[in-house]
Amino acid sequence: MRHFIQACLIVLLFSAALVTRAEPPATAEALGLMRGSPPDDDQLVTVENAFLPPYNRWSFLHMRELFPTRGIEPSASASALVQEPIDIRSIPVSLANDRQITAGEWLDNAYTDGFIVLHEGKVTYEQYLNGQNRHSQHIMFSVTKSFTSALILTLAEEGLIDLSETVSRYLPSLAETAYGDATVQHVMDMTNSIQYDETYDDPESDIGRYFAALAPGGRGLYHHLTTLDKQLSGYAHGEAFQYVTPDTEVLGWIIRSVTSLSLAENLESRIWKPMGAEHPAHYMLDPVGIELAGAGLSMSLRDAARFGQMILNDGRYNGRQVLSASITARIKNRRNTEAFTSYYDDPWYHVVAEDYHDQWWSYRGVNAVVALGIHGQFIYVNSDHNVVIVKQTSDPFAEGTRVDNETPLVMHAIAAYLGSRSGVTD
Repeated sequence: MRHFIQACLIVLLFSAALVTRAEPPATAEALGLMRGSPPDDDQLVTVENAFLPPYNRWSFLHMRELFPTRGIEPSASASALVQEPIDIRSIPVSLANDRQITAGEWLDNAYTDGFIVLHEGKVTYEQYLNGQNRHSQHIMFSVTKSFTSALILTLAEEGLIDLSETVSRYLPSLAETAYGDATVQHVMDMTNSIQYDETYDDPESDIGRYFAALAPGGRGLYHHLTTLDKQLSGYAHGEAFQYVTPDTEVLGWIIRSVTSLSLAENLESRIWKPMGAEHPAHYMLDPVGIELAGAGLSMSLRDAARFGQMILNDGRYNGRQVLSASITARIKNRRNTEAFTSYYDDPWYHVVAEDYHDQWWSYRGVNAVVALGIHGQFIYVNSDHNVVIVKQTSDPFAEGTRVDNETPLVMHAIAAYLGSRSGVTD
């Protein structure tokens, strides 16, 4: 367990650097990862190094070979994706410090594994790198949160969850924790008041204990949640946004509690099969068999795009209403903009992003929402230009300039270009 925790801490420390590298990244094949029988020690990908560069170039496409998972079956008849190719590689993009680059050049140097663009529901661009293909299931990290949100909102419409009720109504085990008197909606928006220490180089911090709970032999997610007993000093519930991944694990617990079904079963029956998913997906599991609701989903590029297109289409896809129009409307409309900047001084929150609600992010200056995961995972939905973009990535940095600042600029530029071609302008 100690080596697993150290690996998680190291990768998060490494990700703190805000560096954009210019050289094209080496692929997993070029690095020789997992080649040979058996591979040499320095080319062997294991549980201990799976989240560390360069080993993540292989592991992010092979999570099921390293960790326990629970599968999600696809539809018996996949929804069609019509091809209408458009050259987006030559689209100019303006980055910081007057740096000019084309979308294609940027993608080739951004540790891209898969990239797909849908305009007006048609595939205008699709690219696979680093050994990925249409069948590959790529880890999406915190993009998973947006799928958890869709399930919560669906169950709320069905009357199984009241978003205004406290968490303790559904999870009595958390009554004496920081979550006890927070509402489900507070947790959905991450505006619940909680003192959560994410000091990544301290194994005794809350995030260090979270990783310990996930490690082989750990006590699991739910036990970790019962230990969180402090509230954020100076803020009541609803007053400030603070990004805390265990919040989404609380939501996952609520889903399991009110349905008596696993997350995988809920996602498969309520979203995955109805939208016509073409390929299986899977959740990573904690040591006691609980899916990681906040970071555990792996899926194909095309199925991630189908999900984004369904959100753009007001919940309708594959000839049926997968999510209600009211659910997708609230996802696509901003909320909590004041609370969003109450706690954080980081310029990213004041310049790039504008809002976080219902486990989705919004960007400033564009009518777009995004499901966002570390190391460069994106489902981007632009309503102004009728564009959906998915990027699956094995960036060495969990966060940083390339992942968090440059990627949205590239996506905005692509969306604006495609919108201008169809006569849609700002």
